[in-house]
Amino acid sequence: MPAIPPTPDQFPSTLYGIHDVEGLNFLQQNNCSGWLAHSVNVWSDPPADYTALVNAKCRVLVRLNNGYGSTGTIPLPAQYDAFAQQCANWAAASKGAKLFIIGNEMNIGAERPNGQPIVPSSYVTCFQKCRAAIQAKPGFANANVIPGAIGPYNIETNYSGNPTGDWIKYFQDVLTPLQNQCDGIAIHCYSRGQNAGDITNQDKFQFPYQNNFRGFLAYQNFMNAIPTAMKKLPVYITETQPLINDAPNWLNQNNGWVTAAFAEINRWNSISSNQPIQALAMFRWLNTDPNWCFSTRGNVLDDFRNAIAQNFKLRLPGGVTPGQTLEQAVMAAVNKVPWMPVNNTAALWRFAKANGLQDQQTDELPMNYQGNSYIVQVFNLGIVYVQVGDWGNIKVIPK
Repeated sequence: MPAIPPTPDQFPSTLYGIHDVEGLNFLQQNNCSGWLAHSVNVWSDPPADYTALVNAKCRVLVRLNNGYGSTGTIPLPAQYDAFAQQCANWAAASKGAKLFIIGNEMNIGAERPNGQPIVPSSYVTCFQKCRAAIQAKPGFANANVIPGAIGPYNIETNYSGNPTGDWIKYFQDVLTPLQNQCDGIAIHCYSRGQNAGDITNQDKFQFPYQNNFRGFLAYQNFMNAIPTAMKKLPVYITETQPLINDAPNWLNQNNGWVTAAFAEINRWNSISSNQPIQALAMFRWLNTDPNWCFSTRGNVLDDFRNAIAQNFKLRLPGGVTPGQTLEQAVMAAVNKVPWMPVNNTAALWRFAKANGLQDQQTDELPMNYQGNSYIVQVFNLGIVYVQVGDWGNIKVIPK
């Protein structure tokens, strides 16, 4: 299925994000419409109800995992079908979420199932199965399914075509076969140190990674490696934090690091030729590991409040316009795919025939507008669309 065009209602108003839904109260206390990332084990965690989060004008990025550690972020290939169906079942039983990330940092040793490397071609197969299963669920045809973020600075997965294990090459090898087959891009990046200046530090690695930034600016390596056909997809940085002595850690200091991180992404987004980034999520709120948790660091929270006070607004992906009309959303959806004749005997086809719109030029296309699911189809003399379930109220845009 082609990429699902995003609509304005699936985004909050700002860049600000927190990894863990328990950070909602902090965003609410600071009058912030932002992002929350939620990582789940689809086998053991019950489906979640995100209604309260959505009602608070926030949005959730749900990461679906097979497990953690030696269980593997995705399973061994023999279990791909079962995992895909379990992802679909979990997503369909949840409420309020339509953005799902499949797996996490597949290139690093800590995420391997039974220690077996996850090469890009295997991950692509698993992802395609998961996306198809989720979008086949009733009401989820317009769900956005996103490949897992690649672990930057990790060289633990070497394979034919990438003998050095370059993480940017791994990223490209995942995305290239998924052109027009995924609905967004997830990225991770971290700085070397917790001072404001560490955000824009331009140090790079030595050969053979001499083109890759060592710190936060690694996000630019990922952005520049996105295939041209994917330049209008939304981009989400779902993890960022300081590395202290090359290990994840938060110091209880307000050195302006958080503010500088959001300012840097805002600067990137301010350049009109750049593919915009819609989210930057601080890792993490829950105290699962004291070095990863910032919610217990009062000075870091003060820095975060200072960042929110800057009111860095979200820039929508290419082709998505704030406040666009339903007809504009319909046109954006149909212009994402080639128009070609197909055979169909569904309600839209019968309506088009009854109204003299001649032959169909696309198959039925799912889209979302202001939280409602629609079906769209292009015919020679018009574009017909209808809200799912409201089959007696089909509309047409003359061509």
